[in-house]
Amino acid sequence: MYESITDEITIECSDLEDAETLTSTDDCSNSSVEFTETRIDGSCDYQYTLKREWTATDECGNETKRILNLNVIDTTAPTFTVPADITVECDVDVNNLSITGDVTDEADNCDTGLEATFTDSVADGACANESVITRTWTLTDACGNTTTQAQTITIEDSTPPTFTVPASITIECDQDSSDLTLTGDVTDEADNCDTGLEATFTDSIANGSCENESIITRTWTLTDDCGNTTSQVQTITVQDTTAPTFTVPASITIECDQD
Repeated sequence: MYESITDEITIECSDLEDAETLTSTDDCSNSSVEFTETRIDGSCDYQYTLKREWTATDECGNETKRILNLNVIDTTAPTFTVPADITVECDVDVNNLSITGDVTDEADNCDTGLEATFTDSVADGACANESVITRTWTLTDACGNTTTQAQTITIEDSTPPTFTVPASITIECDQDSSDLTLTGDVTDEADNCDTGLEATFTDSIANGSCENESIITRTWTLTDDCGNTTSQVQTITVQDTTAPTFTVPASITIECDQD
């Protein structure tokens, strides 16, 4: 005599449990249960069918089978914690995740060892060295279930450029104060993000102690592409310490009746 009972259920891969241990009884003789399990692979690692079969047989060869077909599926997306939004200077390497942050707490109901990846979309900021990066983090398990989250990285340029101002100097009133080879030019112009910057200057002139003397306050200014500005002052003192010159008439002898 042969009898079969078949059931079919669908469960998430995380809900799969070990097979039951079944026992059997018989009205006339002893009986035993034999268990087999067969796996039929599906479209991914965590989607498959398990055919579990228990066969109870008595001493006269009568059998009863219980067949359970388990359709194991993975429809649950993984999870993770996205890095916090952050603002960095324009000279920072935004691909350095030790600065901008990496995802944490990657987890999945069935998969292990998952690593999130990211793609960046860059929008212009308020000036040449500023931008806003929308970093989309993606975590996908072996069955293609995907979770995405966005992190915003704001790149700003708030650092002013630097330079060395010429030393203050004293010149004579007949020297050209606009001749930078004489009065000095700035050196060491530098910026954290910009290149090729050139300082400019404006002069404010105050009267000196006499008509030919004055004090020039020269304000040097260096500005980067985002409007960050550094100003330093050089003082040019214009003096007149040179005595005038003339040619004296030659000595002469005249008669006493000459005027």
